[in-house]
Amino acid sequence: MSPRELPLLFVRHAEAEDTHVLGDEARSLTPEGRALFRQHARKLARLTPLRGIITSPLVRAVQTAELLAEALGLSRVEVHPALIPRRSGARRILKLARELGTGFALVGHNPSLEQALALALGDDVQAPEKLRKGTAVALQHTGDDGDFQLVWWASPGRVLRRYDGDR
Repeated sequence: MSPRELPLLFVRHAEAEDTHVLGDEARSLTPEGRALFRQHARKLARLTPLRGIITSPLVRAVQTAELLAEALGLSRVEVHPALIPRRSGARRILKLARELGTGFALVGHNPSLEQALALALGDDVQAPEKLRKGTAVALQHTGDDGDFQLVWWASPGRVLRRYDGDR
């Protein structure tokens, strides 16, 4: 599979604890979230290889990225500030996605990830209404202009959904 055929994945972190004594940034995955995403990551690894994983520095995202890296046989994940959840996060995520190109997973948070997905795809695509925790959305470049098209999405414990642009 050539690098141009690899998708770009947007991945929302898996289920995390509601609160943490050290604040939102320190919230880690629940045992159930970890187990469910580990299984899901194995499914994702069977769907596509990847060249790298870029993640938000928040603990729950890093833990999700590490589980995905383990399933894919990748030795490390890279932390990037563009994936920190903040008000203008969607544009930063999309800029990072265009710079990286395909073959990478970007692990982050809602609503920034959902908003970046909407910007990447435009208004005419039936993307998942909501990125559930642990959902991965596969995008493909449509050309050198940096635009993307939806290929498929998968959520833990749910059936893979392929996008049919003719619907």
